Amino acid sequence: MGELYEERRQEPRFTTAGRYRLETGRGGDVEGRILDLSLNGALFEHGGGTQLQAGARHAMTLEFDGQPPFRGDGLLVWVDKAHIGIEFYDMDPQNFAALSALIEALGRAQR
Repeated sequence: MGELYEERRQEPRFTTAGRYRLETGRGGDVEGRILDLSLNGALFEHGGGTQLQAGARHAMTLEFDGQPPFRGDGLLVWVDKAHIGIEFYDMDPQNFAALSALIEALGRAQR
């Protein structure tokens, strides 16, 4: 299933260190590390303790050192015991600008 997800990528992804929080609406948020990031989505670490469904939308917060946290909605494209593949679904202009600036900085750092 991960192979299909890899082929759908339209923007470059960058390995990064950050934290995420998905709001599940069931009284317990899912939190963990952000493994990679692009303008369209991200790969999150997932401990598998909370049942998540591909196709579900969740509000999320992404946090990176030296950056203000930003929020948006994400569509879970795929979920396994260790990872969550998420596509950004809705993000206000201010949060999208912060994400864009972070992606640009990651791209410059890898050149």
